[in-house]
Amino acid sequence: MVEYTSSRLCFKADLIEPLNDNDSFIVHIPDETFKFTKADFYRVFSNVIETKSYQEGRLYSCKYPPKRAMQFLISGQPTPYRQSERCMPTKDLVGKEIRMKIKEIGTLWRNSPNNPQIDVEVLENWNNLIEKWIADKDMPLIIRKETNKRGQSFVHPCGREIIVSDNTVAIWVYNNVLKGIVFTLSQIKELLSQKELPMVFMATKEIKANAKYTKPLGSYALPNWKLCHIQPVGFNTNTSIEDLEISDIEDHFRKYVNPNNMFVLPKEIGYLGEIDVFIEEQKR
Repeated sequence: MVEYTSSRLCFKADLIEPLNDNDSFIVHIPDETFKFTKADFYRVFSNVIETKSYQEGRLYSCKYPPKRAMQFLISGQPTPYRQSERCMPTKDLVGKEIRMKIKEIGTLWRNSPNNPQIDVEVLENWNNLIEKWIADKDMPLIIRKETNKRGQSFVHPCGREIIVSDNTVAIWVYNNVLKGIVFTLSQIKELLSQKELPMVFMATKEIKANAKYTKPLGSYALPNWKLCHIQPVGFNTNTSIEDLEISDIEDHFRKYVNPNNMFVLPKEIGYLGEIDVFIEEQKR
């Protein structure tokens, strides 16, 4: 077990990554103590793992502990200020005027000369490839779920292989789209058979020990961009992979890897890619 103290809730990659899934780490901050297993951290804070701060800076900190961290609180109580913040009645704190300004910014980005323009034919070819991929029952499907199992694969009751990834495959797709590159289904099969299709951001010691697919994103990363999805790709369920309907997995895969459901933002304003009215303006 790892234990450390900080002035605010933070996640230290150099301490967390060597742990096994069921190993615990404890974080002490003023007035509160949190205990996570590595599996908990990967499941609940999967977005943190993908950040540049965590991957390169090896440290991600939160100004205030987020609501999702409260389930891991083992000592102390949230401060009255933060507790009242969480218990405030639901109301539109943003307001129509600000939402309209965000919508305008979305339109500005959609039409910006700095927004990478994608060849329509390239998008159509990728769309066709993905539909062929889904239709070929011998091809594994890739999902973004349970990222503590990244690179591992499972056989669904229908007999189809399911591979677990994070956002790596989507980023790999969009990197190729930006270059105007389209693959054939045969080429994708070859990449998978040779374990050369990137499935993980970083090939940690644990991933190498447990995963079938360990190719890291490497040079396919988008260092200046944040990749965003237009339609949400989450399953919104805790159902295990084996118990998911194969049709739901197919639909998830389609939204997850299809570049028609993606756009990029400069990392400086990447947070806008989480706001519905902004996302709406990026639809093709």
